[in-house]
Amino acid sequence: MAPEFDSLVNQADYIVRGTVTAITSEWRSDAHGQHIITKVKFDVSEVIKGIPPSPLVLVMLGGRIGNYQMVVEGTPNFIVGEESILFVHGNGRQFFPLVAIMYGMYPVSLDTASGQRFVHRSNGSPLYDVKDVSLPMTAANALGKGAARPLTSAEFTGKIRASASQHQPPPPVNAN
Repeated sequence: MAPEFDSLVNQADYIVRGTVTAITSEWRSDAHGQHIITKVKFDVSEVIKGIPPSPLVLVMLGGRIGNYQMVVEGTPNFIVGEESILFVHGNGRQFFPLVAIMYGMYPVSLDTASGQRFVHRSNGSPLYDVKDVSLPMTAANALGKGAARPLTSAEFTGKIRASASQHQPPPPVNAN
């Protein structure tokens, strides 16, 4: 289910901009049997909200080991060297540690002509406005109406910070 932008921000334990440095898969056994998990390690270049662990390693269900593959439909793929803005929730406690699965990952690409970094949705379509976060991933053709260009990573992180600051819990009242 596609979340509204403010909900996406609020549900995240932490939000970071980082680059994938390693992807490893391994077998895991638990009460449900044996399955494959994948660990994706990131070099965090910017903490946007919260306090992520260091190093940041996302743990998720699925992956490939030799001839065995476990695929979780609807999850985005990670690529070593790819930079993304990630909305992380429940890392190590959920089958996939991003808020609303595909809606919690926003790859960043460099436009060599302008030198700017632009944000995309996990399905590859450019992100023109934060209100487009709530569109279904199949609605790529509805994006960008009236927008001159996609959001830059700096614009997107600024909007994330603004949303997070509006929804901070009030500080505790001093009883003295």
